[in-house]
Parts: sequence; structure tokens; C-alpha cells
Amino acid sequence: MLIEVTDLVRTYTVGDVEVRALRGVNLQIERGEFVAIMGASGSGKSTLMNALGCLDRPTSGRYLFEGVDVSQADDETLAQIRCRRIGFVFQSFNLLPRTSAGENVALPLLYSGRAGEGAERARAALASLGLAGREGSTPGQLSGGQQQRVAIARALINDPSLLLADEPTGNLDSSTANEIMATLRALNRDHGLTILLVTHEPDMAAFADRIVTMRDGVIVSDERTRPPVPKAVSQAAPGEARGEAVQLTALLQMALVVAWRALARNKTRSALTMLGIFIGVAALITMVAVGQGANRAVIEQIESLGANLLVVLPGATTTGGVRGGFGSASTLQVADAEAIRREVSSVANVSYLLRGAAQAQYGDQNWNTTVQGVSPGYLEIQHWPLVAGQRFQDADYASADRVCLLGQTVFRNLFGEHEDPVGATLLVKGVPLRVIGLLKPLGQSGYGRDQDDVILIPFSTAETKVLGVAAPSALTTQSTTYAAVPNPFGVPPKLTGYVNMIFLQARSPELVEPALRQVTALLESRHRVPAGQPPDFDVRNISQITQAREGSSRVMALLLAAVASISLVVGGIGIMNILLVSVTERTREIGLRMAIGARRVHVLLQFLVEAVLLSAIGGSAGVAVGVLLSELISWLAGWPTLLSAPAIAGGFAFSAAVGVFFGYYPARRAAGLNPIEALRYE
Repeated sequence: MLIEVTDLVRTYTVGDVEVRALRGVNLQIERGEFVAIMGASGSGKSTLMNALGCLDRPTSGRYLFEGVDVSQADDETLAQIRCRRIGFVFQSFNLLPRTSAGENVALPLLYSGRAGEGAERARAALASLGLAGREGSTPGQLSGGQQQRVAIARALINDPSLLLADEPTGNLDSSTANEIMATLRALNRDHGLTILLVTHEPDMAAFADRIVTMRDGVIVSDERTRPPVPKAVSQAAPGEARGEAVQLTALLQMALVVAWRALARNKTRSALTMLGIFIGVAALITMVAVGQGANRAVIEQIESLGANLLVVLPGATTTGGVRGGFGSASTLQVADAEAIRREVSSVANVSYLLRGAAQAQYGDQNWNTTVQGVSPGYLEIQHWPLVAGQRFQDADYASADRVCLLGQTVFRNLFGEHEDPVGATLLVKGVPLRVIGLLKPLGQSGYGRDQDDVILIPFSTAETKVLGVAAPSALTTQSTTYAAVPNPFGVPPKLTGYVNMIFLQARSPELVEPALRQVTALLESRHRVPAGQPPDFDVRNISQITQAREGSSRVMALLLAAVASISLVVGGIGIMNILLVSVTERTREIGLRMAIGARRVHVLLQFLVEAVLLSAIGGSAGVAVGVLLSELISWLAGWPTLLSAPAIAGGFAFSAAVGVFFGYYPARRAAGLNPIEALRYE
């Protein structure tokens, strides 16, 4: 016995009214029978077929299919039965319109885990029904009879035990209808396929061996029109046991195939839906690259200042109760620098400078710039290499030689772009200086000062021959005012050791703070700073200043990335909107897929994978364009940009996450549809 139905009741609630579609149906169908169920509209025949086809649940009663009670089975069990043991043929064919005949026939194989066999099995099924060579034709290219044969081939593709045909000839002319019915009878006679036909036409019911008539939800007659004919009976094919990993792989493959076909059928809409994700990812990659480039520029400026660098600046003094600001007095000497070199063990290198403004002249060109007299070790502390010539030698410092190194800005303004300055002689404040080297360009400092607008000379040369300053008389108390006195006569004064800045390099990053404390204590002692009074110098940790700027740059980069991420969220909302529209448009398709064996997880995965594919494809294109835009911005605008693999991977992952987040609700809504209501949706 294939089907045993006992006291089957199905009641629907429409508003406040209960409609009893089935009122205690009892029916038995053996394997290999060809049964027709007849009745007027509203008699309950379609409701009975839906219950027998596991598309609907009875309100009460018992339904055994192949000896198993399925009346109260869960959705997963019913879907498995529809997939492997039952085939459906519908009045309206229910073929996917923009899908080939071969793909329509192979559709149930996607949900039974045999998608790899689809093309060959579909070709064989179509050939057996007289449609050889029409595998690539779409439903619109086939006649009504041919479409119904495709639907029959689809119903038979999984070798079912039962074929349910719901008004299969209702949309066909009489000649084609007779051909279809002859095909069904041949399947029953030759292959032993159990067929249950629902029809209201007596001439179609006459093809069956047994006619069951229904009225008002009950069976009023059950007549056999011809005696049973011995025939080969179709038996259930044993299912192949598969591991969970194999099933999961097959499930994902099915979801990818179905999702890709759905997107390919709506290319323009899919492309427009991807646009929001595409713009968002491209903007995110570009903004992060610009922000990280700016941050990297700050780091390079920090590195250009020298590693583990401390700077000692002259401070303020007080005269007559009036306090000046930092740098208002000359309070630092070479002796201070040398004391630090001797007594502070955490300091690895010490240098100092003396600077002033001067007019430089070469030939008929002149330029007002900054002249800095520097001590040995200055270029090493500043990490400032040369691009031509040589550095100062010990003899240059000892003899106060009239030599200099040029910054790039001075070089361009005095020599142009192509003349070699090495060996040329400049006049700086009337003093001839021979150029022995050209410094590498540093660009602007963090405060906007042109670091290349400078001429470097030995400290001794600056003090005795060029800048010509006199020293403070002595370092006595904090109330003493120290002033730099110009030398108007050009006579070199005695070396006194006044300096504008002292540069210190700690031995390691960990020793920067100890060095700062030790240097401060030493200078307070040397300058006799009273307890509780502010010192007449200032020791600054350059890394603290630049770290604050680096933090600001990082915050700006995050802000830019957050703004760009808004585009991704907008794109995700677009995906949700389109998928909700797609669910509405494809409601009948969803019902069809459930009827031929799709489980709710299949439908959920189908729409979820569609969302992820949309966002992933849009995200991939956005990554490519974002990289290109970053390079273009760097090339055209001259802005620093920095592309990083984590930013690119993060942008792509974010786009995929947006697809999952915004695609889940439409996918869940599609998976929650009732198969019967979906099939009837107009």
C-alpha cells in the first residue's frame, strides 16, 4: 500500500469563519495504480491532493505514505519526501520563464544533492518524452504541450513513487490534452508509476483505472473503471547515505548555482544594486589610504627629526619683576652641552646650533635665508643626508673654515635646477663661503616651516666670522638678562659659546624620559634655578609633540573611514530593498521550489547567498577602483596615500558582512512562505 488516509480533516480559518475543506476522508491507493479524483470546484479535491503531496498539513486524521505516518511530520521531513518520493505536474506548468528546459528539468536534483548529474539526466528525461534536442529552449520557445512534457520530465527526474497531476490538461487544447494523458498512462502501464490525477473533466478521468468522486469535502464514490492490469511496480530507490560535510558542501553548491542564475537573469538590476556597495567600498579604501598616508607622513616627519630626540630651548628670565616668554633671553651655552655629554649617561649624542637671518648672494642672484652654525654630530642626530658633496670635517670646525652646506630651497633660488653648486662661492653677510655639499630635501615641518630654506656652516665659523655674536658676561642668577650683541665692525669676537638650541639623542626609546629628567636636573643645578621657580630653559621631548599630531591624524583617518562606511550602509539598505521586491516577484517560484523538494534552509540560503554575491562582487569592484583612485590621488594631487592589505581585506569583508546583515531579513521572509499560498500567488 502506497497511500493510506484515515479520517482526514482539513479546516481553514478565514476571518471569523471556519471552512471545512476535508470532512473525514478515507482513501487507500496501492502502488502502480492510476487514480483520478473528480469533483466540482470547492469539492476538496485540490486540498486532498495538497495533503497527499505533503504540501499541506491535515488538521486531524492519519496519513501513511509508504507505511510512514507523515500527517504530523516536520517541515524538513515533508520537504525530503517531496524531493525524492513525489513528483508534481501543475495546470499552469510552473516552469521558470528565463531558464532553459534542461535547467527546469534538472531543478529537483539541486535539492537532492545530485546537481552534478543534472545535465545528463535532464537530457535523457526530455528525450524519453519526445523533446530530444530542446534542452536549451526556454518555455517561451515551446508550445503548451511541450511545456507540460518538460514539467512531467521534471516531476520524474528523481524517480518518484507517486506522480501528482493537478489539472495537467486544463490549459491545453483537446488534441494536446489527449497526448499528455496518453503519456501519463504509458508511464503508469510501462513503468508502474503510481499516478494521482485531479481533474473535473470526465474524458480526462477516463484514462485512469479508478475514479474517486468528491463533494463537499468527502468522497461520495470510488469506482474502478477497468480491472487491475499486472504491471511492473515502481519501487522506492534507496537513498545514498552521505556525511554531514558532504551534505553541507552540496547545499552550498546548490545555493551558489541558484543565486548566480537568479542574478544573471536580472543583470541590469543586479548591477544597479551593487552600485551602492561598489561606491561605499571604493570610498572606504580611498579614504583609509589617504588617512594612512597622512599618518605615515607624520611618522616620516618624526623620523626626520631624529630617533629618541630631546631639544633644549633657551627659557625666560625675569627683570624688575617682568617675566619674558620662552626664547626671550640667551640662557644656553656650549658649556651646558658639554656638561650634558660628560655627566648624563643616558644621552648618546649631543649637538647644538647658532642661527640667524642673512642675505646670501651668488652672481646676480640673492636670497634671504636662515644661516645655522652647527656643531659636529648635528647631521647624524637629524638624520639629514647629502645628495652631493661632502660633510664638514673636523678641520673645518677647528679652523673655522669658510665652508657651507646648502638646503634645497636656497640651491634652487641661487643656482636654478641644473647648475652644480658644489665648489661655488657664496657671499653671506659679505663673507665668502665655499659650497662643499647639497642637503637632501626634507620639505615642510609639522609647523609649516620650510626646512630646506637654510645654509649650514660650522659652529665656529658662524660665531667668529658670519653671525658675529658676543656672549653673556656670566651665568649668575635667573634675574640676569642675557642679550645677543651684534658685531658691527666685522672683527671676530672671542669664542664665548652662546647657542640657540641643544639637541640630545637618548641611547634608546626607553631612556628618553630618564634622560629628560637627568638633563633638567643638571641644567637647573648649573643655572642655579631657585627651588619652586620656573627654569630659564625648556627641555622638550619631540616625540610627545609629534605623537599628539600622529594621534590627530589617526582620528582624522578613522573619521574619513566612518564617513565612507555610511555609503556601505546605504548600499546594504539598497540590497535589502531589492531582495524584498525580488521575494514578492518570485513568490510563485519559491512555492514551486518548495513543491519540488526545496527545504526552508534552501530558500533561506538562496536569497542570503544572492545578497552576499551582490555585496561581494560590488565589494571586489570597489576594492579595485579604490586602489586605482588612491594611486590617482597620489599622482595627480600630490597627496600622500598608503594602501595596506588589512584595509583592503577589511573593506571587502565589511561589504560581505553588509550583504549578510541586510540580506537576512528578506531571505528569512522568503523561507517562511507557505508553499500552497506561494503557488497560488498572482
